[in-house]
Amino acid sequence: MHSVGDLFILLISFVVGIYFSLGNIYFLLDNKYQQLYVYLNIIYIFSAKMSGTFDMYRNTRFGTIFSMLIKLFFFQIVLSFSYIVVFKDVNDTFKISREMLLYTYGTSLVLTTLWRFSLIKIVRFYRSKGYNNRKAIIIGAGATGQEFKSMLENKIEYGLHFLGYFDDEPERFPENQHLILGTVEQGKNFAIEHEVDEIFCALPNKQEEKIRDLIAFADEQLIRLKIVPDFSHFLTNQFHKIEIDYYGTFPVMTLRNEPLDNILNRCAKRAFDFGFSTLVFFTILWWLIPLIAILIKLTSKGPVFFVQQRTGMRNKPFLVYKFRTMYVNGDADNVQATKHDSRITPIGALLRKTNLDEIPQFINVFLGHMSVIGPRPHMLKHTEEYSKIIDKFMVRHFIKPGITGWAQVNGFRGETKDPREMEFRVKADIWYLENWSFFLDVRIVFLTVFNMIRGEEKAY
Repeated sequence: MHSVGDLFILLISFVVGIYFSLGNIYFLLDNKYQQLYVYLNIIYIFSAKMSGTFDMYRNTRFGTIFSMLIKLFFFQIVLSFSYIVVFKDVNDTFKISREMLLYTYGTSLVLTTLWRFSLIKIVRFYRSKGYNNRKAIIIGAGATGQEFKSMLENKIEYGLHFLGYFDDEPERFPENQHLILGTVEQGKNFAIEHEVDEIFCALPNKQEEKIRDLIAFADEQLIRLKIVPDFSHFLTNQFHKIEIDYYGTFPVMTLRNEPLDNILNRCAKRAFDFGFSTLVFFTILWWLIPLIAILIKLTSKGPVFFVQQRTGMRNKPFLVYKFRTMYVNGDADNVQATKHDSRITPIGALLRKTNLDEIPQFINVFLGHMSVIGPRPHMLKHTEEYSKIIDKFMVRHFIKPGITGWAQVNGFRGETKDPREMEFRVKADIWYLENWSFFLDVRIVFLTVFNMIRGEEKAY
């Protein structure tokens, strides 16, 4: 439904683009613009497939939807402008206004975004009033079934109306007695009599015979049966998404989604690192590094650069480069900088406040030890200490460390007096690892620049 709406909006936007760029909608009768419109529809279908917008479901988060829409229009714009470039060489008389395409996609982006979010809001409101809902029962009133029922009640966008539990041992759940409508066998009759649309089986895995019997029953009665597996005994809330892969005919559960485990994504990230670093070097670093080096030498004795071993990807140590911001001292490899730290030089305080002390780490990016975006690398001593007291601390080392990261732009940076502060940083780093995208890296770059201009409380 939403894709049909997208195509209708594309038609409206195409007319708007022609009118505002060319001043006359009669250009719609021109063969080359008709040909272009057909092509725009084709690249919409291709772009929607590439960006995942065909896979938007009722439970897709707003942030995910917006990210998908940005990708959709990025692919469309790139492909449509490439169309102009290709056909321009084929026929010199084939000239299509680039301004028209900008008007078209600008209008389409606004209208499509409004359409998608409005549709979701309307559907959710409609379902909250009890319409367009499917009837559902849960077989198994244990912890898994109870958590699943609570989720259904909070997620009205799923369009499922919970009717009750069915369990062979109702006495085990006195707090839910009023919701348990009978045994598993009675649940089958209930599903037929009340025309239940979906059965959710939350029985323990060990009750294999009952589960097999339910599968056979649901197939025979044309009722959709869905298994809610109980992984609570070895999963925690920190696992946001479980992936199922098939090794031959064997389903294998992956506990953590890692986009950068895909070689194409790793290549894309490395290309971004190289391209962005090259841009920064030829526009800023070629004159800024010598200038800062002179200021450091004029204000304190010692080397320009501070070189220290840090923990890198796969827990392998590497040498990180920073501008020296402290007077030469024996605690640099063991003690974090603190507020009003007497070891920090006057120019060092400015460099830390503006994050310019991290600039030489672009050298590490060129060498492949680091990425522009990623978890910040810690001193070897701190890695050893925190890995013993912070749950899943080492998970952040599945990917390359970065000059800046999701934790830093969300305020989790600098000195960590309380281990809980490090826990928040680790959670942010793991979230980044599990949700990486090219556009997320771009977003973090902009947020980092914004924070540098605004100033940060813990930048010392």
